[in-house]
Parts: sequence; structure tokens; C-alpha cells
Amino acid sequence: MRVGAVTTAEDLPSHSPERRLIEGRGTDEARWNASVQLDRMSYCNASAWAASYRRVWLVAPHPDDEVLALGGTLAQLTALNVEVRVVSVSDGEASHGDSPRWTHARLAETRAKELRRALDALGIDAEVIRLRLPDGRIGAHRQELLKRLVDEVGEQDLLLATCRFDGHPDHEACGEVALLVAELTGAAGFEYPVWMWHWATPEEPLIPWARARRVALSPELVKRKSDAIRQFASQIHTDGDRAAVLPPHVLPRFERPFEVVFT
Repeated sequence: MRVGAVTTAEDLPSHSPERRLIEGRGTDEARWNASVQLDRMSYCNASAWAASYRRVWLVAPHPDDEVLALGGTLAQLTALNVEVRVVSVSDGEASHGDSPRWTHARLAETRAKELRRALDALGIDAEVIRLRLPDGRIGAHRQELLKRLVDEVGEQDLLLATCRFDGHPDHEACGEVALLVAELTGAAGFEYPVWMWHWATPEEPLIPWARARRVALSPELVKRKSDAIRQFASQIHTDGDRAAVLPPHVLPRFERPFEVVFT
């Protein structure tokens, strides 16, 4: 999607005060599975991407977003000898708030190691670029993110980033900047959902279902992806009396036999 005359991240619109809410249990997976939106969604495939793009960049606001949303797709691209680069925009160091057990410094290094183990579980030999922008405040550093990407991404590349309507402010900021980078460099730019599956419903008018495509995953790859997700122990386990960041009812959204992108 084009962004018109916008040329710097400072020109991008501010987030709406009516930001999509990520709270409660979210939309049940059974409701998504029964929806016509998923049933009618057409397919795209990694082979076509491999033939069309020189290199694939995956922009992830936090370590785990890339595996949750597109781990299986990245594994397929790697098997096709496509160069994949994973950009960890933040280290996800604020996921546990003021937890005495999980300090920001400890979380930053733990989550980087978890990501590497998850990528290894999927056979993804990708370079991981840690930008170390502040978790929870990426929107205030959009120009810095733009500068880090725009000189590296080429016109023959594919840029994958979280949706501008994903619900989490870090995710939406990354999506906005990534599509601006695509506009400025001539690269292709696609969006992928993470928290959209939580806050939205199949009837949500904001979701551009006409642009939605799914990439099929084999049963073996679904199993490998499930194993990879379990590498993010800091996110899927409770912290004392605090709930897990990714509780059990959330995980089935990312263990489907397909993954979704908005092209």
C-alpha cells in the first residue's frame, strides 16, 4: 500500500486514541476457524516469493512476533535458499513490567537467546539484527527505525512487518515505518497480523480481507513451528502470580496449518 507524499517517519500519522484493545481472552479460535473470511482466503506460496525477491526482511517489534506469525513461511523460504534477515526492533525487555525476577536487562538477553533457539528449531539460518529501540516506545523512534532500514533494503527485496492495525502500538509503528521504507526503496511491502487475532472479530470492517493471503504449512512444519514457539519460555510461562504474556488460549492462533499476510 502506498503512503503518498510521506517521505520521513515524522510525517506519518499519529496513532488513533481509540487504539485497538488487547485485553481479556480475545476472539476464540473456534470463531476464527468457522469464519468465511478464513475459508475464502486465497493462497500464496513461498516458492513464488523465492522466484520474485532477492532477499526477505522480517521486521519484528519484539523477539517472538516473527516466529508466531510467519515462522513456517520463513522456514520454507530458507529451504528455498532465500536470504532471510530478521530485524528485532526492540529486545522485548518490557514484557514483564516491573517484575523483580525479570529485569529489563535479563529479559533482553533471554529473549534474544529464545529467538535464536526458535529459529534453529525451524531450520531458519537467518541473520538477526538487534536494533535495541525501547520496548513499548517504538512509535517515538520511528525516524531512527526508518534510517536503519532505508539504506539496507533494496528494490528487489520483500519487506514483511506487523500490521498497521495490529492493536499493539509497537506493532502498528513498525508497520507504518516498514511500508514507508518499501515506498522509498521500491521494495515490496506486506503486513502480517499478530494481535489482530485477539482484538478483532471476523466481522471487523477495519480488516482489509481483500488483501489477505495465506501460506499453507505441512503437518510436519506445523509441528516444528509448535516446538519453536515453546522456546519462548519467558513468554509462555507464568511469572509467580502473574499470568503468562502468551497464555495457552492464545497459542492455537499461531499453530494453524497456514499463516496470513496482507499483500
